[in-house]
Amino acid sequence: MKGRMLIIVGALIVAAGVVGLIHPQWQGRDKKTDVTFGDKHYVVNTRRIVRLPVGFCISIMVMGGCTAALGAITRARSQQIQK
Repeated sequence: MKGRMLIIVGALIVAAGVVGLIHPQWQGRDKKTDVTFGDKHYVVNTRRIVRLPVGFCISIMVMGGCTAALGAITRARSQQIQK
């Protein structure tokens, strides 16, 4: 059971890395702030943009692959012990 869970978690981590490579930029919510200077009223819009570097996405995929490989090794060893 432990090996299967590691394989699933590794696959999810790899998928997160692939999504980061395909779409490396996310835009957060717009935030509106009302500002008043004397008699003037202004509305300030701010956005949060998150950019993921390619190296980060590749390292996430490698870590996910290693986790899945560890899960496969753990599962194979547990099946050998049961025989």
